[in-house]
Amino acid sequence: MALSVVIIDHEPLMAAQLKKCLLAVDPDITVAAICYEGEQAAACLHEYKPDLVFLTIEMPRIGGLAIAKAIQGMEGDRPDIVFVTGQRDFVSHTLRLTALDYLVKPVTEGEVAQAVRKFRALHIKKEPSPREDSLADTPADDGPISLPTRRFSVDEGEKIKLIACEDIRLIYAEKRRTFLVTLEGKTYPTHFSLIQFEQRLPASVFFRCHRNYIVNIDEVRQIEPWFNHQYVLILQGQEKKPIPVGRSYIKKLRQYIYL
Repeated sequence: MALSVVIIDHEPLMAAQLKKCLLAVDPDITVAAICYEGEQAAACLHEYKPDLVFLTIEMPRIGGLAIAKAIQGMEGDRPDIVFVTGQRDFVSHTLRLTALDYLVKPVTEGEVAQAVRKFRALHIKKEPSPREDSLADTPADDGPISLPTRRFSVDEGEKIKLIACEDIRLIYAEKRRTFLVTLEGKTYPTHFSLIQFEQRLPASVFFRCHRNYIVNIDEVRQIEPWFNHQYVLILQGQEKKPIPVGRSYIKKLRQYIYL
């Protein structure tokens, strides 16, 4: 599947590095154009009609977020957006704009490759295999595509903080809200449901132990028996707050830690 990309970045060296990464990770990618000024973006997008735009937030004069809003207001097929930013820890709350991904400069081939994989997972339509043909009468799963996520966004004042998967200790639901607890012990409300977290976190590390809890299995320090042949988990930094293991999750827990 051919993939047309436009890069919008005011820094020529960064744009060149991004183009190099794109061409290295996927032979079907064409970088149709590079725009160094926000004023050029509208004409460029209209001319080339790309599938995907890598858009730097910190564009002078007409900023990347203004360009993103314009893209989302376009009629017809709109390109997906990958934000690129020089801010490592925070992004503006306006990044609630729908974006496929966002990368922190300097970008790497691995990060670019993952963004491209996300795009293809959302858009590519496979030809059915013989086995799929034989399952034609099986009801289709119309649920959302589950994509691995490296980082999650949480509110911190007027900004959004990006938290890497490896920095998450615990996720829990309470009073119709979902909260994320970091390895540092900080708790943040999130905009994701537990199901969304479960779909996007690496299953080798994160374990849904209860209808209201997902834990980082590497943070489990102790497993204690509880009433009616059940268990509770004692997590690092959560010693006074045991995490229950639901009855239906006990078998999976045993598979994780070989009980």
